[in-house]
Amino acid sequence: MEQLSTGILGQNVRKGLNFTWSTQAILFCAIIIACVGLNVDSPPIVIGAMLISPLMAPVVGNRDPKILARSTRLLLIQVTVAVVGATIYFFISPLNATSAQLLARTEPTLWDVLIAIVGGFAGVISSAKKDGGNIVPGVAIATALMPPLCTVGYGISHLNSTFILGAGYLFLINVFFIALSTAIGTIFFRVRSGEKLNVPFKQRMLILVISIIIIIPSSISAYSIVHKSYIDTELSEFIDAKMGDQYIAKQSISGKQIDLSVIGRRLNDQEIENLNKSLKDYHLGDYQLNLKQLTKGNYITPKEFQSYIKQTGEKDAIQGNTSSTDTDSSSAGLTNTSTDSQSKKLQVIQTGLSDKYAKLIANIYIGKVKDQSNTSKEVMMIALTKKGQNSRSKIENSAAKLAKEQKINPVVQFMNLN
Repeated sequence: MEQLSTGILGQNVRKGLNFTWSTQAILFCAIIIACVGLNVDSPPIVIGAMLISPLMAPVVGNRDPKILARSTRLLLIQVTVAVVGATIYFFISPLNATSAQLLARTEPTLWDVLIAIVGGFAGVISSAKKDGGNIVPGVAIATALMPPLCTVGYGISHLNSTFILGAGYLFLINVFFIALSTAIGTIFFRVRSGEKLNVPFKQRMLILVISIIIIIPSSISAYSIVHKSYIDTELSEFIDAKMGDQYIAKQSISGKQIDLSVIGRRLNDQEIENLNKSLKDYHLGDYQLNLKQLTKGNYITPKEFQSYIKQTGEKDAIQGNTSSTDTDSSSAGLTNTSTDSQSKKLQVIQTGLSDKYAKLIANIYIGKVKDQSNTSKEVMMIALTKKGQNSRSKIENSAAKLAKEQKINPVVQFMNLN
């Protein structure tokens, strides 16, 4: 049976606490690699930086009071090197956009605390083995000490306190709870080996109080995430049940207000009031529904369509011309789907309508758009000629019939070019 030794544990920890310029150079290289990964939003690059980072050694070193000062000093030096390196990189980097990887490090939650605690225990067990294997690198990846320091550097270079405080707090969580779980694990091994330890009551209470203080903000953040997920789920059920005939272009929740931008049959005031009353059936009674209807009467105007497209953030477009118009289809914002099977089906419908109603249809715009939840939907915008204004119902029925034959269900809207 494999033995875990406190002697090996102490030896392995001390080995990683030697201050050398080569170690600091490796740390600087690792921080630059991590910054590049965060800057270009590439998780593999960030993981690679964490694998070569020597930051774990002084964090684990805080387990032993005899070397506490030494490991703390080394940790402060390495944190300074990392933050300065990250700040310099982001200050000179031509990429100023905030990536998802950077944003992910600004809102720590209770789960980060759990990861740090479990990771710390895994690290101390690994250090107590003769052959630690690849556990410590794995802990370094799981607890992610490097990315928060990079994000702090980003915040400093852009004078953004949200990034500095959020990422700094995440780093504090990781360092404190890794060190705490490592210290607890060390005590366990020492007691197991027959040593008698007496941790003063005041010291235990101090650690408990500090732990609670550090955990409180992350607990609030975790509650917010869980609550938001619950509200989003209830809202999705409400939309599916009560607004199935509407296409949701954009949805957001601000405070106690639900904002929806929709395309479809225009709802009157009474219908909107009924929708608001129905919110309580989905545990959303405290919320107020605010509808922005992009459709005016039976038509959606080019201006309103452009407003919708700006919300989706799509740029590429495809279209089929049946006659020239003044509408600039290249800015219509429909995602290019020329290689997509759904696009081919849309083109069949487009061609069928164009051939059948050549004198009634001025133009047909087809493609895909994505709503706020990143769900793709086929869209067909039909611009009628002056002569075709009175044939809307007939054309709409033909479009529905062709769509049924192609086994798709696109959002069909008519554009008023006037």
